[in-house]
Amino acid sequence: MVYLTYHFPPEVGGIQTRISKYIDRLSRRGIRIRVLVAGRIPVVRGVTLGAEIVPCPGGMRRLPYSVKLVTKSVIDSRADVVHVFTGSSTVLGVYALVVAKLAGAKPVISLFGREDFEFTGVVPRVLFRFSTVLADSIDVNSTATRSLLPKELRPKVHVLLGAAEEPPRTGPRDIRSPPMVLFVGRLVARKGVDDLLKAFAIVKSLLPEVRLSIVGDGPEMGDLVKLREELGLQDSVEFKGTLTGPRLDQEYERSTIFVLPSKDVASDPANEGLGLALIEASMHAKPLIGTLHGGIPEIVRQGENGLLVPPGDPKALARAMATILTDPEAARSMGAAALQRAMSRFSWDRATDVLLESYSR
Repeated sequence: MVYLTYHFPPEVGGIQTRISKYIDRLSRRGIRIRVLVAGRIPVVRGVTLGAEIVPCPGGMRRLPYSVKLVTKSVIDSRADVVHVFTGSSTVLGVYALVVAKLAGAKPVISLFGREDFEFTGVVPRVLFRFSTVLADSIDVNSTATRSLLPKELRPKVHVLLGAAEEPPRTGPRDIRSPPMVLFVGRLVARKGVDDLLKAFAIVKSLLPEVRLSIVGDGPEMGDLVKLREELGLQDSVEFKGTLTGPRLDQEYERSTIFVLPSKDVASDPANEGLGLALIEASMHAKPLIGTLHGGIPEIVRQGENGLLVPPGDPKALARAMATILTDPEAARSMGAAALQRAMSRFSWDRATDVLLESYSR
């Protein structure tokens, strides 16, 4: 198989996590993968994660060189699948699909949200249209993403499962610790962390001991830190920056509830295609709070494993947080349901099975 992507570790994000987990699971099954990382020179070179990683420089000036790399990679590897994970609206992405067709490989594209197929520019719109014509399969991350696509494309669309690793069990949370609300994600406006801070200020007036941990980084960091000061939350809200591996697992374990308050914003065409952090929190048996936005309701079941609130509504968010924080039995029950749902539906082995099924159709 040959994968083409503009997003890859060591960058942190849902797409990067998904690709790396697929590579890990596929390589365990004896499937060889060559990953063309476009747009930059990746820090990781050579063979890693069970795949061969090939830097594929971006930009029109380097396009001839990148075209040669794509051609050589598909032909030399005798690929049976060419999967453009990100870049279906780029010249290089379209070219990779053309080469796949000519080489007899199955051309596949992935779409992770509205930003992958709604464009203001003519060129990306035209290139994306070419990609949808060339692709035999269009893989999306949720039924919400599928519903946004034109009806004529939907026969090609396959909904892939999100997933998370099952973490090592560290025992029950210390009930003597103060209750902690957790957010994990990129600090961009559409994630709704400003709403979370406003909601948390309301909750703190009712539960003075509560704490908020914000894990992630991004362009909104400065404004969010300023908002924390304006709300007088300096002593109870901590910005942790980007965490991965055991340090991130530890943060999940320390938390009482997990919140993802995503929303639409005029400045950002992206939406919450699914929300892998919700699945990660579920694997730690945490009750969930999310908004009625994008693919979030496909993970959060109202009253079962968490609560859903309207996007952009800090007061409703505060009520949901207070409801769970003041009812330990409900929190325990929702956390147990979250874990059960994640274990049965959202493992990476099962997600990889679904990916392979999309290749065979």
